Amino acid sequence: MAEPEYDVSVVRGIAEASILLSVLFVATILAGVFVTQILALPPLFPPPWNSLGLVPAVGGGASLVYCAVFLSRHGRGTPYPRLPPRGLVTTGPFARVRNPIISSWGIMIIGLAVAMNWTGILLLMAPGFLGIHAYVAYHEEPILRDRFGAAYDKYRSKVPRWIPRLRV
Repeated sequence: MAEPEYDVSVVRGIAEASILLSVLFVATILAGVFVTQILALPPLFPPPWNSLGLVPAVGGGASLVYCAVFLSRHGRGTPYPRLPPRGLVTTGPFARVRNPIISSWGIMIIGLAVAMNWTGILLLMAPGFLGIHAYVAYHEEPILRDRFGAAYDKYRSKVPRWIPRLRV
């Protein structure tokens, strides 16, 4: 079986994305621990209740990986802005919310905060979410509108940005 050939820029982009995400993950955790320690914040939940945070932490992490792979396979690109998908993905997890990767990241971080009793992470999530929301709304979505035109506008009108609609 022949090995798939990759363009050097694709390999470099994947490496950059992996490093960037790793640094962002570690920075988020360290900042949350730092804020928790500096402000001497109380634990969120006493043991053993804090172990309930493992469910969203693991579920969010698994969802994050699944959504990234789904986007890469169906969009023929990566979640990394330097190697964006070539096609608009509107199926799978992207049929429920427009940003399932970021939503999964948030769920995973909330789960870690609860499991590890790092209250500081939750305090940092509010301004972090505002920054991410502004980036998506004012930077990413106009780019998608330019790239995919009416198809993106139709998708945007039907699918919520962050929280899925309940179907009855």
